[in-house]
Amino acid sequence: MTTFYINQVPKDIVFLNEINSRHAIKSLRLKKGDHIKVVNGKGDLFYSKILDPHPKKTELSILKKESYKKEIPLILAFSPTKNNDRNEWVIEKGVEIGMTECYPIFSQNSERRKWNKERMDKIAISAMKQSGRFWLTKIHEPMNIESFLTINHPHNKFIAHCKSSKKESIHKLSNAYEPQLILIGPEGDFTEKEIKMAEKNKFTPVNLGNNRLRTETACITSIALLKLS
Repeated sequence: MTTFYINQVPKDIVFLNEINSRHAIKSLRLKKGDHIKVVNGKGDLFYSKILDPHPKKTELSILKKESYKKEIPLILAFSPTKNNDRNEWVIEKGVEIGMTECYPIFSQNSERRKWNKERMDKIAISAMKQSGRFWLTKIHEPMNIESFLTINHPHNKFIAHCKSSKKESIHKLSNAYEPQLILIGPEGDFTEKEIKMAEKNKFTPVNLGNNRLRTETACITSIALLKLS
């Protein structure tokens, strides 16, 4: 059964917007009486039936609602890479794995200073539907690392970097039953000053294994390790 996203779902009747209506009626060739799913990104799943298959404003009748509890926070903060396709890949795969929030962070060695939040939100919605999740991942506005570190984050917060200083194994510290956050640096890594600043704010330095990873690989590897621990 096809799934569509609508931010606000009324009690009985709901309408797909023009883009979703065109996709449903023109591309998927859905007809009156066909059943589809609707999610609102707030934990609710609505089973619905097409009343009027209009290609610009398809009308749906809500038949049943199911609600799912909020997920345990699994937060990624990372410095966007120079190649934006890789940033989009991080959002897509992170959402599919179970990332609940994402912070784009600008640090001293960041090579990219632009972030299209609207585009990333669309990717997050698509990945949420594809992966069968019911809570939409929150994509934050970009901020510098100094501002990010002052936010009240979960107790289990980690920073991964390539410097030779002492680090703990992420395998030993991760716990999927508690809120977790991982901070990943840019291609040029965090500076010593940024690492010390993170440690001062109770971030624990961790390693992700023996191999040196690209930023986007480190993001997905860490999210998977934290999710499955």
